[in-house]
Amino acid sequence: MSQSKVETDSGTGAGAGHLAAKIVGSKPFGGTVIAAILAGAVLVGLETVPSVFEAHGGLILALDRVVLAIFVMEAILKIAAEGKRPWRYFANPWNVFDFSITAICLLPLNSAFAQVLRLARVARSLRLITAIPDLQLIVGALLRSLPSFGWITLLLLLLIYVYSVTGVFLFGKGDPERFGSLWSSVLTMFSVLTLEGWFDVMDNQIKAGSRIAGPLFFVSFILSGTMIFLNLLVGVIVNSMSEMPGAKEPAEFKSDRSPLPSLRAPEVPGDDHALLAERMQRIEAMLERVAADVQALRRSGGDR
Repeated sequence: MSQSKVETDSGTGAGAGHLAAKIVGSKPFGGTVIAAILAGAVLVGLETVPSVFEAHGGLILALDRVVLAIFVMEAILKIAAEGKRPWRYFANPWNVFDFSITAICLLPLNSAFAQVLRLARVARSLRLITAIPDLQLIVGALLRSLPSFGWITLLLLLLIYVYSVTGVFLFGKGDPERFGSLWSSVLTMFSVLTLEGWFDVMDNQIKAGSRIAGPLFFVSFILSGTMIFLNLLVGVIVNSMSEMPGAKEPAEFKSDRSPLPSLRAPEVPGDDHALLAERMQRIEAMLERVAADVQALRRSGGDR
């Protein structure tokens, strides 16, 4: 009797987990979460307008509680969707991020921590990243590129330092405001790197007498610092996105129009060597059938 009761309870729990997983995976659920995130971002923005908040502060706070209730329900359903292993919900870093923001918004923070509560409510807008898989792919690629970004940044800083020292030697006497010291020269070269007012800086050096050194100095710095390093950063990001697990394959690799459909290995997780071995076995089996057909044709021709 007790055993049947345990089985019934287990079946009920599995059914509830299956139902929660079905709800979480549905499009209306995802659309509701995205709408709640956008609504929460708009509500936080409206709080920064004094006239609007004074006139409709009660309504804004009430709607904000509704948005928070949706986030709480989302977390509950996602945890329930894991069935008998609810701790698997926290194995996903994006779920941990969502849960942390929601938990902070639920804490009874007093006036001393009111600023923390406001920051947490603003951070809820970042949950749009967790709700849209394509944004997760982009953010993941950026995080994956951080080590390469570090080396590229180091190389860029070295370039700025070399040009800053050179600028002090070349233009320090003629333009002490911009190139009188190493620190002012570094700030000037950084502003030139942003392409903001760089022509005026170069024009001042030309008027001061550096008609050849000035253009060569600034044009070479812009080409090397802006064009080359920008292309390096773009290349690193694109390479990281292509290496992400959720990256989309090009259309030509997704085509199912193969002249030998029987050679396609089933899409199952496993080692590459196992997939290669399975394909080789299929090729050998096909060659054996072809050889048997050729022998049969030869025998039939000899009998005739």
